[in-house]
Amino acid sequence: MDKLDEKRCVIISGGDMENYEYHRKIINQAEIVICADAGGRHALNLGIIPDIVMGDMDTISEEEIGRLKKEGVSLNRYSKEKDYTDTHLALCKALELGYEHIDMVACLGGRFDHSLANVMLLALPQVRKMDIRILSPTQEIFLVKSDMKFKGQKGDTFSLLPLSENVAGINFSGLYYQLSKGELEMGVPIGVSNLLLEEEVKIKVSKGLLLGIRTKSIG
Repeated sequence: MDKLDEKRCVIISGGDMENYEYHRKIINQAEIVICADAGGRHALNLGIIPDIVMGDMDTISEEEIGRLKKEGVSLNRYSKEKDYTDTHLALCKALELGYEHIDMVACLGGRFDHSLANVMLLALPQVRKMDIRILSPTQEIFLVKSDMKFKGQKGDTFSLLPLSENVAGINFSGLYYQLSKGELEMGVPIGVSNLLLEEEVKIKVSKGLLLGIRTKSIG
C-alpha cells in the first residue's frame, strides 16, 4: 500500500498524537494537509501550517484559530448542530479536491465513539476503492479491497473484522492462520490476531466489507 509517488492528502484529526517525528514524516509526504478542528492544534504543535481546517471549532481555542488565520490557513467553520463529524467534513473536502490517496492521522484515542466513527468512514461507498488509511505509530487501518497487497514486517499482528453482516471469499497468503471457510460474520471476531509470516501479504475478498488492522510488532 506504499504509493508515495501518488499525490497524497493527509487529514489530521483531533485524537491522540504521540511521536511527533513519525507524524512529521507522514505529513511531509503530503501535497495538502487538511485538519479537523483540534487537528489544527496538532499541526501548530508540529510546526506545520495546514492548508485547510474544517469543523465547528469547539475543541480549538480562539488564540489558535487566530494563529492559523495569520498564516493564511483556509478556515471552514460549521455550526455545532451538524450531521457530519469534523473528520467526515475533512474527508469530504479531500474528495471534493480530487484526492484518492489519503492518510488520516490522530484519528484514534480519547473518546471511543469518535475513534469508531473515524474507522467507519473507511466504509463510505464513495471511498471503498480508494487508498485511504488510518495511521498511527503502532497501527495501520484500512478497508480490504477485492484483490490487494500490503506490506509490513514479519511478526506484525494483523486482524480482519467484518463491517457487513457476512464477508465471503476471503483468501490470503503471508499470514499464519487460515480461515477454514473463507468467511467472517458480524459479531464473531475469529479474524483477530493473525501474524505476518512475510513482509508482503496478498489478500482477496469476493463479498462484503472487510476491515484490516495491522499492529506493528514491538522490538
